[in-house]
Amino acid sequence: MSVSAKIWPGLVLLVGLTGCSTLTDGQRMCLADGERALREKQYSRAIERMSTFLEQVRNPPEVARAYYVRGMARALSGQRAWAYADLQRAVTETRDPQVTWQPHAMLGVLCFEDDNWDAAARAFKAAVDKMPAGPPQDALLFRLGLCAERMGRWSAATAQYRLILQRFPRGVYAAAAARRTQLGADHFAVQCGVFSRAENADQLVARLRAEGLQVYSRPEPRQDGSSYVVLEGRYASYQEANQALGRVRGYIPDAVLWP
Repeated sequence: MSVSAKIWPGLVLLVGLTGCSTLTDGQRMCLADGERALREKQYSRAIERMSTFLEQVRNPPEVARAYYVRGMARALSGQRAWAYADLQRAVTETRDPQVTWQPHAMLGVLCFEDDNWDAAARAFKAAVDKMPAGPPQDALLFRLGLCAERMGRWSAATAQYRLILQRFPRGVYAAAAARRTQLGADHFAVQCGVFSRAENADQLVARLRAEGLQVYSRPEPRQDGSSYVVLEGRYASYQEANQALGRVRGYIPDAVLWP
């Protein structure tokens, strides 16, 4: 399985080729060519160029950069176990935060997709602590909130969403963070439908109850005004809710998890 295509550009594009004074011209060109190949989605070439570079160079932070580029290329081309290994090497080869925050963030993405919420949260937190202010820091904070939710730490999740609203009030994650903060959720459910009128929500509730589902309707503030959300169940764990989602989709194909 390759990593999700929804990778933030900031995780792919490294900072400029600074700190390379100890490299030969050929080594510098090899590193630059590998980074260029990654940006152009030529993953096999990126892996080949970084492997060649790592055979010749032993000095951080250049080595850390090379492991990061090769790890990204491997993650995006489906070589998941090798990607983990390279990214973990990248974060240990140098303490330079400009180099290490990106592999920490990518490790978080991999762990998140593998449902390893605790490891993902640690990696995202390390990235947030090391990275410069500004996007994609808000993306990582939002993922931190999702990790906390999926570990049942609802107040910790809300704290992350509030940080987004404080630091990025006009950012792309602000609306989603505001919604989750307003909800104050402490459980998961399956969302079966969203309606602007209560009677329409009640009709869906009646139909699904007739089919044996334990559903209910609740009002919920949305950006375009108050809505009525039809939910199924109250699940303490993300895993239980995800299992219920598959069952509910037998009745509502476009059902999604709530919150």
